[in-house]
Amino acid sequence: MADDITFAGFNAEIDKAFQSAWHSERGGSENWVNLLNSYGVNPLSKEDKEYLLNSEMKITRGAFPIELRRVYEKIIEKYSASQDEQLRSAISNFDMDSKVKEYYQKIKPFSGLGDIFKNAATGTAKYSEGLQKAKQLTIKCKNCGAPRLEEMQYDNCLFCGSKLFERTT
Repeated sequence: MADDITFAGFNAEIDKAFQSAWHSERGGSENWVNLLNSYGVNPLSKEDKEYLLNSEMKITRGAFPIELRRVYEKIIEKYSASQDEQLRSAISNFDMDSKVKEYYQKIKPFSGLGDIFKNAATGTAKYSEGLQKAKQLTIKCKNCGAPRLEEMQYDNCLFCGSKLFERTT
């Protein structure tokens, strides 16, 4: 990590984190873990990685979005004390959710139109049966669409780290 506390340094670190995550092997690589460690971010546990790799939220390559979010948070924390107006503006305009979603869009599997229609035909019967009577609802992350893992999970999405529910004051 460079100690260049400037607008250019901020952008370079954000880009380096994105590229390192994206070019990592599926679930993260040794280089990615080294980058996490350089920012003081703990990688996901082996159990969490296995759970996510086998979940609905598929990835074909790269580190997990939640880990990238944690690195972004550390980078923002590092630069937030700066008095440089351009840098402060860049930090305040940094949309964490959209950046993490952009990353997820790059690492998720591509599904062509044929897959969409095939899945719709088979999934309609499987998942629609009894919905009108039971009124079941799966709460999903507003950012990435991952289902909430537990009924009592009210904090952040395990997959991308976005807040599951907005707080009102």
